[in-house]
Amino acid sequence: MDLSKPLSDDAFAKIRELFIEHAVLVFHGQEMSNLQFLEFSKRFGRLDIHHLVEHTLPDHPEIRMVTNKKENGKYIGAYKAGYKWHTDQSFKDKPMLGTILLCDACPPEEGNTEFASLAGAYETLTDEMKNKIETLTAVHDRNYSYSKRYPTRPPLTDDQLKQVPPVTHPMVRTHRESGKKGLYISLSCTRDIDGMTREEAHAFVQELNDHATQLEYVYSHHWSVGDLVIWDNRCLLHRALPFDESHLRFMRRTQIKEDGPFSLPEAT
Repeated sequence: MDLSKPLSDDAFAKIRELFIEHAVLVFHGQEMSNLQFLEFSKRFGRLDIHHLVEHTLPDHPEIRMVTNKKENGKYIGAYKAGYKWHTDQSFKDKPMLGTILLCDACPPEEGNTEFASLAGAYETLTDEMKNKIETLTAVHDRNYSYSKRYPTRPPLTDDQLKQVPPVTHPMVRTHRESGKKGLYISLSCTRDIDGMTREEAHAFVQELNDHATQLEYVYSHHWSVGDLVIWDNRCLLHRALPFDESHLRFMRRTQIKEDGPFSLPEAT
């Protein structure tokens, strides 16, 4: 499909159906202007404007740059972002429904993006573990370990922190469109779990993360120029892998807001 051209309602309905079924969709060979990229992204819903505005396009703030490119000695986009397993913006009251990345430049090798199914991971938990986590909630905090994860970035400002105060989410969520249950964890932002010390919480999230990111639950995408990848943040973890920094990597990113309930009360 050529996503730079307007899509019929029937064509988009099929894409949306596949998105709910598979959680990750890959479209090869896409050449899109910023406006075309935005038009396609908006078919999925309202778009987010990231609180780190210095990495967004001035004329199109819904588009965030993810790149190792520098201008005047400074990185112009998010640099070395997302190297830990996470789900995007879990630190918001309503995290993102989905994320779209469009590849404009990438290294010939390495630099894959990996995706792990939280629904598949939940299904294979023991009944004992399912019962343990069913009613647990966790605090997700943007500032938790931020400086450790991003040593090349300045600390978050007071104004940025005010935009993303800590929030509490269930550790199991039921996808409001597929009805499937899945884990809801984010190693980089899950700070506390009710009834546990912080050390116990960190160890527990690490245990669940290790289970969720076993090879059988993971798809690893090797990028080519023109690849457009969209994924469902409600049921996936993802991470970026490192690459030879002598090569340019440049991605445009949009994020789709979640307008429905965070989680259904039970699977349907």
